[in-house]
Amino acid sequence: MTDTTKKKGRILVIDDNEVVLTSIQSALGAAGYDVVATSRTVGSGRHLKDCDLVILDYHMPGLDGGEVLQSLRAAAASTHAKASFYLYTSDPLMEQKHVQLGFDGVFNKKGNKEALVQQVDAAFRLVRLRAMQK
Repeated sequence: MTDTTKKKGRILVIDDNEVVLTSIQSALGAAGYDVVATSRTVGSGRHLKDCDLVILDYHMPGLDGGEVLQSLRAAAASTHAKASFYLYTSDPLMEQKHVQLGFDGVFNKKGNKEALVQQVDAAFRLVRLRAMQK
């Protein structure tokens, strides 16, 4: 990437599956996003500073996505980061509970790269609209 290339936004992706991480990073990178992908649930808050969006798996070993979300929200508050937090799932029950769990939104159809890019594009349009209204 050259300095003249403008990325659409910066995204942090947290998932315990390396194949999923690689797929997401490839799809969103090709769509023009700067993507930081990690399987580490602890210490991920350091990536929030310039992050616009966090995509988080829920079903992970050790800490589940809800616990990771709480930790990230605390880190975001202490650093004044303004990232939106989205659950990434193909589980319809989790999809229905995303607000109750504390997520700003949900990306469903996990594993479908085209759907993910479309959903992320839509999320960024919402973020920009909200910023213009403030």
